[in-house]
Amino acid sequence: MITKKIKKRHLTSALLVLIFILSMATNPTKQAYLQFIGWEEIPESIHIQIERVNFFMFSTYTPIVAHESGITHLGIFGHFYQISDGQFDYPWWLEFFN
Repeated sequence: MITKKIKKRHLTSALLVLIFILSMATNPTKQAYLQFIGWEEIPESIHIQIERVNFFMFSTYTPIVAHESGITHLGIFGHFYQISDGQFDYPWWLEFFN
C-alpha cells in the first residue's frame, strides 16, 4: 500500500517537472509576439513600446502607445491568449511585478 502511494507521488512529481520544463522551453519571445500581432518590428513612425513581464513559465505582453496600455496577451506553451480588453490603463495585477 505504501509503495503505491510513493509511486503515485513520484509519477505526479515527474509529470509536474516535465510540464514546468516544457512550459519554460516554449515560453514565447518578444519576436514571436510581434509576429502574432502582424508586425515584423515595432513601427518607428509612432511611439510604441511592448512591455514584457516574464514569469519563466509564461509571459505577458502589453503594447503601450503614447503612455497608455493596450490589450494584454498571455503567452504560454507557444500560444497567445487575450487577458484584457484593452482598457488603456495598466493592469492592476501587473503592478506587483514592477
